[in-house]
Amino acid sequence: MRPKISNPSIEVRPLSNGTGIETPRSRIATAQATLSLAIRLNSEVLAGRIRSTIYQYAVRIITGGPGLVVPPDYSATRQDLYDGTQNLVLISLGASALILDETLDEVFGKPDTDAHDRIALRVMVNQLRNAFAHNPWRPRWTVWPKYRSVHRVMLGEIHLHDFDAIDLNGQAIKPEDVGGMESWVKVLQYCKRIVPE
Repeated sequence: MRPKISNPSIEVRPLSNGTGIETPRSRIATAQATLSLAIRLNSEVLAGRIRSTIYQYAVRIITGGPGLVVPPDYSATRQDLYDGTQNLVLISLGASALILDETLDEVFGKPDTDAHDRIALRVMVNQLRNAFAHNPWRPRWTVWPKYRSVHRVMLGEIHLHDFDAIDLNGQAIKPEDVGGMESWVKVLQYCKRIVPE
């Protein structure tokens, strides 16, 4: 039995610092918001609006104890900042795949038992999650033989793209493998709409 699709017009706030009501929709909203923020930060760095001078200040982090001070790093460069924000985008992408895969499993069961029109989407999400599982900094596709085919990914009635997993096994992930970051964001948005609040 399929869960009822809840009202997409109701605003769902992302979870923050362990607070907020955790629902399937709020988990996906949090993953989407985190990925969006990482992309924004990276874009601001690329545009030169955030500069490597941020490394020149000490930062105090409140930990619940005496606190942690991250000292200034005067040797940090623009490239360090660029690489760091690229890593934030990458790790946020991996986290979004993990959250999405686990949430869809919880709501709809394992991919093989889901509705036929969603199986290809579920396979792509699961395989992307697996790519990050063993090395989130250098994710590689680990595609089981039964999934090494072309999967027609649908978002409801809309054909998103074909996830071609025939030769992906062992390859480094590239955005175009999942139809680009634009397609991945559409996947997150769609899944947020179809899961319960």
